[in-house]
Amino acid sequence: MKKVLLIGAGRGGSALLPILCEDKDIEIVGVADIDSNAPGLKVAEELGIPTTSDYAGFLRKNHVDVVLNLTGDHSISDRIMEEKDDIEVLGALSAKIMWNLVNERKKREAEKTRLAEDLEHLNAALLESKEYLENILEHSADMIITTDINRRIIMFNKGAENMLGFGRDEIIGSSAEELYYNKSERQKMLGMLDKDGSISSYETKLKTKDGRLIDISLTISQLKNSAGEVIGTVGISKDITEKKKLEIKLKETNQELENFVYTVSHDLKAPLRAIDGFSDFLLEDYGDKIKEDGRHYMERIKSGVKQMQTLIDDLLELSRLGRVSNPFEDVQVSALLGQIKDELQYQIKERDAKIDIKCEMPVIYCDRVRIYQVFSNLLTNALKFTKKGIPPEIEIGCKDRDSEWEFYVKDNGMGINREYHKKIFEIFQRLHKPEEFEGTGIGLTIIKRVIDLHGGNIRLESEEGSGTTFFFTLPKKVT
Repeated sequence: MKKVLLIGAGRGGSALLPILCEDKDIEIVGVADIDSNAPGLKVAEELGIPTTSDYAGFLRKNHVDVVLNLTGDHSISDRIMEEKDDIEVLGALSAKIMWNLVNERKKREAEKTRLAEDLEHLNAALLESKEYLENILEHSADMIITTDINRRIIMFNKGAENMLGFGRDEIIGSSAEELYYNKSERQKMLGMLDKDGSISSYETKLKTKDGRLIDISLTISQLKNSAGEVIGTVGISKDITEKKKLEIKLKETNQELENFVYTVSHDLKAPLRAIDGFSDFLLEDYGDKIKEDGRHYMERIKSGVKQMQTLIDDLLELSRLGRVSNPFEDVQVSALLGQIKDELQYQIKERDAKIDIKCEMPVIYCDRVRIYQVFSNLLTNALKFTKKGIPPEIEIGCKDRDSEWEFYVKDNGMGINREYHKKIFEIFQRLHKPEEFEGTGIGLTIIKRVIDLHGGNIRLESEEGSGTTFFFTLPKKVT
């Protein structure tokens, strides 16, 4: 660090002195001026720098590396260089350079002022954002509670007050555990939170101030500081008490409906079985006494009974859709199609049909039983509605459509007139007489209902006499 003596404490020296003091590479060891009223001397005293009116005496008594002559008197610089050849003298420092330094200082001061103003505006904006966010949290209809590292409540918004009946003054500082109906379930939940950092839509029960129990759906996350250390939790809860009551009521209603449908089905089938049984007795015991027309009528009765039993079964199946569900699972479509082909092998062989699976089939997440039903019904229809004398040719394929899979089943059968493309998905819509093709007119209705329940869509492309292609989509992610 170089030691500097500044000679000349006038207006220029006064302005330059604070700038030089900020330079870490130099030390101002003194300021000299013969005018005791020079403004720079007062600045030096305020900065704790020694002052003198005798620069020569100062140089003899003190070690100085550099002399900065601001007086404009070149003779001073010359005398110093003659007497002290080891001192660097900057005696020709122009006013322009000096004032550039002064102006640079002013610019820096202005920049500091601007930065301070910007920081003030930023702090004001942050405060406004903080107040806005706090206002949202405070007035949210959802219950929002934060806790510290010891699980004690530190924030309790109005939604929480309204939902639980406690005032924040009586609840802040208490343990959040006291709000839970099932303490062991809460411990289990906290274990999950410690492991995963957050839990979404966790359903549990809380106690209100007046002793009632409410069902909530809780989403809770760990709060962390800037160092990544856990300092507490924040939980947002929705009151789902009414929703749970409706679910219970719906479950009871579905069970009642299931019992009713089963009873009706049983009661309808009982007389049909009797009719079918008595028809068999008549044909077996009195067949030789019944004329040909009578035998024909008996066979029509038996055929009608069979058709009615199938119709009842289909209606029962349709009524269960949406009420009776199977668990979703990963299903390999190729394996599913293999099972269906095995099931239909008699019809395939009888009609000399060809079934071509055009691509590698994906694994889908679905209700295996229902999707099996969809493919089975479509393949059965493709084998059934064929052109006379022409073996069925059926093509099955799949395309990846980003968020969903699109499957298709294509045949070379009779085709469907355009005016019926939407109608055929309606219940009991048949395009052919029962004596021409078996069926109840419910199969495609069931297929559409299954696809709808999976969140997909179904459509067809067909012209009468030119075959039919059914397309249906299934989402890759089920919500």
